[in-house]
Amino acid sequence: MNDRRKFIKDVSALGLVGATYPLLSSCLDKRKTTLLDEKITKIELYRYDINIPRYFSFGTWYNRQHLFMKLTAGDFYGWSEIPASRNVPDLQPVSWVNYVKQFKGLTVSAAQELLQSQQVPDSATSLKEMEFMDVALLDVAGRLQEKPGVELLDLPYSDAVPGLYCILYKDEEEVRKEAEKSLEQNLGHHLKFKMYGEQELDLKLLKIIRGVLGENSVVISDVNSGYKNWSSLKELADIINVFKDNGLNAIEDPAEMSNDQWATLQGMVGELSLIPDKPMRPSWKGMETIRPDMGRIFNMHPSTMGSFKQTALLANKIREVGGKIMVGDDSLVGPACSAWQQLAIGVGADWVEAIEKKEDSALYMDCIIKSPTKKLSNGYYALEKAPGFGLVLDEERLKSMTKLYIDI
Repeated sequence: MNDRRKFIKDVSALGLVGATYPLLSSCLDKRKTTLLDEKITKIELYRYDINIPRYFSFGTWYNRQHLFMKLTAGDFYGWSEIPASRNVPDLQPVSWVNYVKQFKGLTVSAAQELLQSQQVPDSATSLKEMEFMDVALLDVAGRLQEKPGVELLDLPYSDAVPGLYCILYKDEEEVRKEAEKSLEQNLGHHLKFKMYGEQELDLKLLKIIRGVLGENSVVISDVNSGYKNWSSLKELADIINVFKDNGLNAIEDPAEMSNDQWATLQGMVGELSLIPDKPMRPSWKGMETIRPDMGRIFNMHPSTMGSFKQTALLANKIREVGGKIMVGDDSLVGPACSAWQQLAIGVGADWVEAIEKKEDSALYMDCIIKSPTKKLSNGYYALEKAPGFGLVLDEERLKSMTKLYIDI
């Protein structure tokens, strides 16, 4: 309650309460389908807090604050989610309200046109803001037209995709426990763990994981460009080859490199696959810079792509150059998990990391009435198509267990 009162006070001070965005119908293309002429009448935000630490080579997230959004147009709605902040436990999401409120009162088609005008290089809109609105608009547009999101995006694949378990600890005993949890949750077939740019520590963690999972699991590491103290690509390749010899299958963003260096390094590490992540961000840049020899698996990372439509086009480009696809994660916990799982299935990804987490997502999962994506007994994620992204939530329950609710 105190959070809500403080938020209202902060918004009032900035003159945001009652503010409206000028209608764009006079200057936007009038050729709209009747179904998408429905106006956006309501936008609701829920702040979902996670207080489980996560460790990376660049620092620690002690807590996280995610925003869930429900966007309503007539009798239809769309859900979305974005990680709004880290280590800001009392977040008052004024800037997020200020962004999404400009879409209220627009038709769905006008809102999509406005968003598309922002989804360009050098945009003043952040990639997270774009994706936050993009998922909700795709969801409500699909429900209005009775078309699944994957069909709106012209995605051809439908087979179930392996879920990827991710370990975000550097303590050896915690890593062992997490590897054992992956087996308990039937996700031990594909596992990713964070490396920290410290070869001795990283090798210990790899050996622990291999010891728990055995030889047949696919093990990937993500270094977040943590290896910095190398003077030549040979020196970096020597480090990576040690990991390869100890059972590592693929490595994501081992270091900051040019595309030429990525390509050269892939040729130096044999059967181990490099996974470019940062070079793919955002989707429109990835389409221009991708080259077939700079890695074997390419990551499409939530919160950094900027556009689902252009991410689908990037997936096509990856296929054209002979690459494989993974769908990553931004430690998502709620509605965006299902949306990204559907994208992963639609593009035929080798695995999807954006899955609901047993601990982080526990409260959210109690609010799910119906989800079109389902975790199978083998740890793969399958899709039963539904209009939009198809998620149905118990909204009263969600409102009762989130820290802040805002009706814009």
